[in-house]
Amino acid sequence: MIFAPHRLMVKVVSGPSFDEDMNPLPPKEDWKDFGSCRCDDNGVMKQISVNGVMYDYNYHVVYEGGILNAGTEVRILDGESVRAEGKVIKSGKSNYFKYAEIWL
Repeated sequence: MIFAPHRLMVKVVSGPSFDEDMNPLPPKEDWKDFGSCRCDDNGVMKQISVNGVMYDYNYHVVYEGGILNAGTEVRILDGESVRAEGKVIKSGKSNYFKYAEIWL
């Protein structure tokens, strides 16, 4: 993408693990860098439809890459500060161009 000033981070939660005595350990959470993106806030309060239900979204994010499933937790970084954070409401991928979109 030509104009992608932000970084898209995706939350990754590890599966269950055990210590040497076979006691369960809590899952570890980490943020994976998914690449550059452009994040626009929803200042005009547009809505999107998911299976016939209307949702207000806070941010629209355009990035190069694959589709992120609804419910995936993401974070958008603007330099070192967090610009946006939330769960994916809807995602889509362009058929011709190599970009995808998510709505938070």
